[in-house]
Amino acid sequence: MKMIMISAITATSLLASCSTTPSDEPRGIKAFEGDVRLGEQTNRICFGATIDGFSNARRDSVVLSSGSKDYLVTVSGACRSLRYAQAIGIDNRGAGCVSRNDILIVSENAFGNDATGIGPDRCFIDEIYKWDKRAKSKKISAETMDEVN
Repeated sequence: MKMIMISAITATSLLASCSTTPSDEPRGIKAFEGDVRLGEQTNRICFGATIDGFSNARRDSVVLSSGSKDYLVTVSGACRSLRYAQAIGIDNRGAGCVSRNDILIVSENAFGNDATGIGPDRCFIDEIYKWDKRAKSKKISAETMDEVN
C-alpha cells in the first residue's frame, strides 16, 4: 500500500513539473508591436490557391507567402501545432480569397499524419496583416542620438 501511494505522489509530481504554464510573451498581433515588417490590416488574401510557403510560425501567428507577397495571419484560440508546423493547408470554403474565419489546416508532419493520431489542427483565422520581410529597422545616427540627448 505504501509503495502505491509513493508511486502516485511521484507520478503527480512529475506530471506537475512537465505541465506548461502560460508564457508572459505577448500573443497575437501584440507580439509584433513596433515591428517595421508589420503593415496595415487587410480583410483578405487573394492568392490563396498559390501560397507557396510559410515562416515565422508561433503559437498563434504565421507568415504566409506567395512569390513576393507576404501576410501575417493570426489565429483565434489555441493552435497547438502551429509553432511546430511542417505543413499548412487552407480551407476557405471554396472562395477565391482567404479571409477571417477561414481555416488553417496545420500538421506537425510534412506528410499529413501526425504521430498523435489526432490528425492536423484546424485553426480559425482571426486577423490578416500585410508583411514586408525586407523592411529593416531604422538605424540611429549620431546626429539623431544628439537630438535625443
